[in-house]
Amino acid sequence: MAALLLAVALSGAGFLTFLRIGLPMTALQVPTGASVGAISDLAIDPTRRDLFSGAVNRVVPFQMLYPASAPGTPLQYLPNAGPQLDAIVTIHGRMSHLLLGRIGALAAPWTDAAKPSGGGPFPVILYLPGVTGYMQMASFQTVDLASQGFVVVTLNQPGAVAAAVLPGGKVVAGLTRTEAAALIAPSYRIMGQALPDRFARALEPDASIVPWFAADVGPVLDRLAQINANPSHLLYGMLDLDRVGVMGMSLGAIVAAQACATEPRIDACLMMDAPVPTAVARAGLRQAALWISRPKADQRLERAASGGWSEVEIDAQAATIDAALSNSPQGELVQLHGLFHLDFTDLSALQPAFGWLGQSGVNGGPVAHRQINQLTRRFFAGAFASPLR
Repeated sequence: MAALLLAVALSGAGFLTFLRIGLPMTALQVPTGASVGAISDLAIDPTRRDLFSGAVNRVVPFQMLYPASAPGTPLQYLPNAGPQLDAIVTIHGRMSHLLLGRIGALAAPWTDAAKPSGGGPFPVILYLPGVTGYMQMASFQTVDLASQGFVVVTLNQPGAVAAAVLPGGKVVAGLTRTEAAALIAPSYRIMGQALPDRFARALEPDASIVPWFAADVGPVLDRLAQINANPSHLLYGMLDLDRVGVMGMSLGAIVAAQACATEPRIDACLMMDAPVPTAVARAGLRQAALWISRPKADQRLERAASGGWSEVEIDAQAATIDAALSNSPQGELVQLHGLFHLDFTDLSALQPAFGWLGQSGVNGGPVAHRQINQLTRRFFAGAFASPLR
């Protein structure tokens, strides 16, 4: 019925225009706390060949969002939107272009290279993206944290995102949906099949690609340490690398849990709407850890509305989170009601039509984002024992 109503709304002379450039979209609101500045950089790992770009060294671009004393130069929400939108359409179908075709025209809720606020250094939080997504996909959450006194580093992991644009303009395509399922699911449930041929040898002895993505965190932290020690850098001395958190949703949450298990510099771990790698769940996490998830009933409701979420996946998520909680002394689970998977991203706020098409829950969009942001603030403030301003 929702799809029929959308088709009726688009009927007439305007339909071809919408088909060509996409439906109208709504930009994210500017945060109510401090202004937020943004500056980009990249991390280079000389110990690993990149499985996706073919380069000798793995390169991971990232963006740093930070509290600013005053606005700087306006920026676009999604720079280089063309290659990323093309990749999303290839992966998710032509409807994606109708819904997201204008994403490249949206203004960002941050500005370029604004003067940092006083009062630093600020705790640092890394955000890891979901599969077939994009680096800015949880800006409702990352910008809120930056406005409240954190430096949030969002990784544009080649292979994980739909398409990453590297320095020089090289576009690196991400995993296909088939590859993603085959490479990620073995980390948390028995699959009974081999890894795709083009990855199997490079990933041995690991049974999935999750540890490989988690290995990006170390070089990023190394690069942040260099930035923090560089007197000529805008953020010189502004990064409190003794208080480091990591967060993510979907694949980003799975990778975040893996990184927390293997990277000693991480102090707090926030994972959203995803299972936990089996080995991590069995061993537990030493850090403060929060899982934000949904009841099984809402996952089944999402499956009925828009597909996905098999019983095997639903059970695996619940079982691995339960195991991780049992083995993590500082672990906590919060279940939010009336959300779908998309509501852990910006998309349900940027494009209301997702709700009309049954891809956002009854408490999705701005309501979900307020709930998630409240939990996120509370968690990191407690984990770092530092009250938010």
